[in-house]
This record gives sequence, C-alpha cells and structure tokens, in this order.
Amino acid sequence: MMEGNGIRVISRAFSLLVHLAQERRPLGISEIAEAVSLPKATVYRILDSLESERAVMNRGGEYELGPVCLMLADAYRSQTGFSEAARPHLRALRDETKETVHLFAYERGEFYYLDKLESPYQVRMHSRIGAKASLFRLSAGKALLARLATAEMKELPEPVPEDVAAEFPEILSRGFAVDDEQNERGLRCVGAAVFDKSGRALGAVSVSAPVYRFSPEMVDSYGLLVKRTAEAISESAAFLFPAASGGVVRAGKSKERISSGSASGEE
Repeated sequence: MMEGNGIRVISRAFSLLVHLAQERRPLGISEIAEAVSLPKATVYRILDSLESERAVMNRGGEYELGPVCLMLADAYRSQTGFSEAARPHLRALRDETKETVHLFAYERGEFYYLDKLESPYQVRMHSRIGAKASLFRLSAGKALLARLATAEMKELPEPVPEDVAAEFPEILSRGFAVDDEQNERGLRCVGAAVFDKSGRALGAVSVSAPVYRFSPEMVDSYGLLVKRTAEAISESAAFLFPAASGGVVRAGKSKERISSGSASGEE
C-alpha cells in the first residue's frame, strides 16, 4: 500500500512540474491546485518537498521551476548525442533560409522538440523545446514515419492514419515530407528524418515559415536543403558517436573518447 502511495505522489509531483513548465510563469497554490485537480493541502505538501530539492522555487507564495530542472534538462540533451552533432548544421540551415529550424527526437513511439533556432523575422513559431510533437501532422513526423520498420510502427500509441500513410511513397522518393498547413493554419514546413549509423531513426529536422514567406514554389528548394541537413547531421552523429545503435544516440563513454582527443567536433 505504501509503495502505491509513493508512486501516486511521484506522479502528482510530475504533474505539478509539467504544469509549471507549460505556464512558464510563477503560480500560486490555488491556481496550481485547480489546474491539476488536486486539493490545495496536497499541492502545498508536494511543492514543499520539491522546494527542498530545489526542483521548484517559492517566490513570495508563488512557485516556479528551480535549478534542478535545468540540470535534468541539460542531462537529457547531453545524453541525446545527436543534438550536439546537429547544432552547426541547424545554424547553417537557419542562416540560409532565415526561417525557424527545429530538431526532433524520437523515443519509443513518441516525438519531442529537441532544439529550435528562431527566424530573425518577427512572426515566429510557438513551439517549445521538450514538448511533444505530432508524428501525423508535422512534416518532420511524417518524414520519420515513412522510414520506420514494421516492428517499430508497433511502438506508436495509435495507428498511422490512412491519408498520412498514403504520403509515404512520395516522401521516400523525395527524401523529405511537407506539412502544408496541416499542423497549424498559415504555416508551411518541410522535414527530413535523421538516422544513426545502423540506419534507425533518431529524429528529424524541419524548416517552418508562414505561407506568405514560404510559397509552394519554394517547397522543392527548401526540401532539398532540409534533406541535405538531415544527411549531414546523420553523418556527424555517426562520426561523433560511433558506438551508438538504435533509438536516440547516447553519449556516455563516446563523450569520454572525444575529450581524450580521439575525435573532435563542434558543440
């Protein structure tokens, strides 16, 4: 019974942390309690424990995420080795297109925003690093799905819609997928999948822009740029982390080899 209660407390604690992360502002106990559907006394006790671990900070009765969350986020990004390998290629893509560039990670049937480089223009994307992304609507998600093996498809939380699966032959032929206002009205994007040395999908990269800056006539040229960027990231990840196999590249011992001088590369 005690074990079950402990697991429930952990689940509730994470629901509080996720809500604070989504809101991105200090919140009072009443507001948090209402949002997560828990009694205020329960929320207070959990926040008090999280504060003692510096997972949250109390700012005069309002709470926000603490430095431990930053440490955890940085640790995940470090483990996901291809994020480091991708950075210079993402910058090059953003600088050439002047549009927002995203990097995504694929983990056991789920898709996440891993990195983001903003466009210099005023109209920008509302995406957030760490948030879940759509495999079925985003160009990056469709590009990845088109390359998954049948066994990997079984990890997906729901079947691939028929209209999405119908795009796979063209995606495989072109080397990139297109989101033509399917995920968000007024936005167009192109995406391509990123792979590890064994050929398994790690994630994807995309370029997104408002349709008035990204005309249908530009799809092929931007699509080719994204495809080449994804290929470059895949090659860099294989070079920096040659021991990786399957799923997201894990740094660990490979990082030690880099620091000892047997390999080198930009952040």
